[in-house]
This record gives sequence, C-alpha cells and structure tokens, in this order.
Amino acid sequence: MSGGVRILIATLVSALFLLIYDIFVIRPKVEKQKQLVKQSEHIHQESTEKEKRFLQEHESLSGADIFITPGSVTFFPLIDDNFVKVIFSWGIMEKVELKNFKLKVDSNDNFYYDKPFKFSLFRSDGTEIVPTKFEVSNDTIIFFSEPLSFVVSYSKVSKYVFDLDIRLFGDFIDVVPIFYLRKSKEDNSEIVAFTPNMKNVKDLKVGNIVDFFGEKSRYFSFLVMPSCKVYFSASKESFSSFSCDRIISKGLAELKFRFFTGPKIDDELEVFDKKAKDIASFGFLHPISKFIVVSLEFINSFVGNLGFSIIILSLLVRLIFTPLNIISLKSMKKLKDIQPQIEKIKEKYKDDKERASREIFELYRREKINPFSGCLPMLIQIPIFIALYQALLNSIDLRHAPFVLWIKDLSSPETLFTLKIGGWAFEFHLLPVLMGATFLAQQIISPQTSDDLAFKISFNYIMPIMFIFILWSAPAGLHLYWITMNILSILHQFIFIKK
Repeated sequence: MSGGVRILIATLVSALFLLIYDIFVIRPKVEKQKQLVKQSEHIHQESTEKEKRFLQEHESLSGADIFITPGSVTFFPLIDDNFVKVIFSWGIMEKVELKNFKLKVDSNDNFYYDKPFKFSLFRSDGTEIVPTKFEVSNDTIIFFSEPLSFVVSYSKVSKYVFDLDIRLFGDFIDVVPIFYLRKSKEDNSEIVAFTPNMKNVKDLKVGNIVDFFGEKSRYFSFLVMPSCKVYFSASKESFSSFSCDRIISKGLAELKFRFFTGPKIDDELEVFDKKAKDIASFGFLHPISKFIVVSLEFINSFVGNLGFSIIILSLLVRLIFTPLNIISLKSMKKLKDIQPQIEKIKEKYKDDKERASREIFELYRREKINPFSGCLPMLIQIPIFIALYQALLNSIDLRHAPFVLWIKDLSSPETLFTLKIGGWAFEFHLLPVLMGATFLAQQIISPQTSDDLAFKISFNYIMPIMFIFILWSAPAGLHLYWITMNILSILHQFIFIKK
C-alpha cells in the first residue's frame, strides 16, 4: 500500500471519528445546555409572574403591614459588640443600632434603623413560609416550618459589615425569595441600587438586575447584597422590593447575605464591596471635599475643636490666595482711578455703543488693566466653598461637632433662640446675619469700579441681604468659614488702603 493511500485512509478515519464524536457527544451536550437555559428562563419567568401576582394581591399593604414580626418567633440579639447591635427575628432585621453615634446632639439614644430589611420565602402556591418553632445553639438559630427547616448563622466581617447564612433543609425545596427594604426617616435618605452604577430605585425598571441595594443618607448607609441574582421588583413610598431566581433543590439549598450598616467610611464600604465606595462620594468636587476633611482632621488633632479648626483653615486658604487678592485689589483700584475717563468715553460715543466699547477696551490695554482680574480670587474660591459645604453636610467626621456657646453642631444650622407664636415657631440663626453684615462691610470698603447708583445698591447692599436668606439654613460651619474669610478680607483691604 502506497503512502498516499495510507494518508487518505487516515484522513477518512479521522473525519469519521470526528463525525461520530460530534453526533454522540457534542450535540447532546449542546441540546442539554439549551434545555437547561430554557428551563432556567421558564423558572425565572414563572417566579416573576408569581411575585407579580403576590405584589398585586398585597398592593394596598403598607410598610407596617409587611414588617410584622411573626407571633410564633421571638427576637434574637444577632450581633452585640462595641460598634453595632443587631436584633433579628425570622426574616426581619428588627433593629440595627450604631453604638458610637448619637441620634441627636443632646440625646442619650444611639442612632438606629427600625426594621430596615426583611426577606420572605414563598411556596410555589404563593403562600409565605412562617416558622412555627425555633431553637438557639451558640451562633446558630434553627427555624422549623413543615416540611422545611432553616439554619441561620452569622459572622462579623469588619466593624460595620457582617454575613448572614441561611441553609434550607427538606426533601424537596421550591421557594421564591423576596426582599424588602424599608426607608428610614433619616434626613435626605433614599433607596438606591447598583446596576452596576448607583441609581435611585425610582430610576429603575421592573426586572433590572442589581448587584446590591440599600439606603443612603447624609452620614449613614444600610446595604444588602444577597448571594443570588437580584431583580428590582417595585418601589413604594416607604419601601422597595427585590427578588431573586426561584430556588429549587433536593435536600439542601443555601441563601447568603452580606450587610453593611454604619457610617459612610471608605474603608468599611470597600470591605462590603468596592463599588460601594460611591456611596461616600461628595459629588463632582469629591477630591477637594476629601482634602478639606483630611485637613480639618489634621488641624483638629492639635486644636481639639473643629470650629477653631475651620477658622485656622480659613486663615490658611486666605494666606494661599493672598497674591491673587493683592492683584485683585490693585486691579479694582486702577479701575476706580480711570472711571472718569470711562465716563467721558461713554458720553462722547453715547450714540455708538460699539465704538464706546472698543475705546474702553483700548483704554484698558494702555493702562494694562484686566477688568476681570478682580473676580478671579472669588471665582477660584467658589469650588472650595462648595466643597466645604458638601463636606459639612455629608462627612461623618464633622457630624455633631460642637464649637462654643450655643453652637453645638457645626454640620447643622445653629439656633440662638426660637420664637413661638401659637402653633408657629421661628428659629433665629445669628451666624447668617453676621455673615451678611461682614459681607456688607466688605462690599462697602472695597474700591468701587462703577459710579452707577443702581449697580452700587444691588451689588453692595442687596446681594449681602440675599445671601442671608439663601444660606439661612446652611450648616453653622459654613457660616463660620465665610465670616472668617470676610473679616480677613476687610482687614486686608484696610492694610492695602493705608499703603
């Protein structure tokens, strides 16, 4: 047999082998995979339809109705350490207390979440599983609901992160998990979900897949990350609901949760999930706000009072911008000096405004004056002002930080006294008035760049008064910063005038 014939036979045998392998091995695997995908899609669709039916049946229920503790189950102190205390009953986080943070400035009670989360397991017929008995063994709680039993265990991961593990036992397990997140009464709180970017649940569509969900407020967050694939279901005024794929198993199934409950600290949020750090963002000026917080903490480590630390920070900012402020004052002084020439040009070309503008800009060029340089220091300091505002509003390090006298919280508006007339109450804040008064004084002694009476009235008098009302309810720390900057500006201008 020649070599060519042998190669031909070998090729035919190889092709035949590959064909047989494809028919009896590859194709059955592909078909099986397609069937599994279809089965999974069918199961999820069936689960979703059941959940929709359940939610429609319970559409009128309020958060109070959903977060009712089963009468057959007692409360369990799930975690109780130096940082958090978690009270648990079947499916419900009854209370989550943060031990190192007071509820209010003068309160003896710690900050807490009241029934923030519940998970429910529903049978295939749509009825909810409610255990009738339970046993406690060390760090494990066993719940019984015929024909299933549930072993709940927990473990602490970090200061404000912990895991909850639920193992389901039974001859045949067929349940649909639904999760409820209850909105607290904390200021500026909102329920959010990561998809994978952080979004308010109001911006989600039913069926959107989310990585984890929770509530965020000014200083604290409560986040939940189930081990299953989570879908957004519905959002109501006081709570939102989520679900995951139907769990079908023989003998054993497992559902895990990771929780974050605590202040919005980058390191702790990263332990929960790296994407959760977005929760602690100060916004588009985050780097500046973060730098301000770190700077205040550093200064405060020597001073011991955040109010005085803000004053020192104001001094440092003013010192840094002194060269620009000097340029601004010189420019404003030059503008004042050439004001008579500008008025002559306006009078000469009163019928030709375009020619008047050209002549005025030519005058600026000859005198080497930049008419916009006077605004430069203020424009540069605006981002710092906004960044400080965001830091005071959202940084846990500045929460409930006292200053002196009646100012007990630099992150909130201070109240000198409250005027009550019948059912109406007016809180008088002194710092906004002082801010407006110092702003007014600064405007009056600044070199006047225009003789226009209307401009002087609006710029020197009306604007400071407007800022009093605009920033009436701003944090006391922000007013303290602005008052200090105004006083420093007034002193600087007096020194400049004398020179």
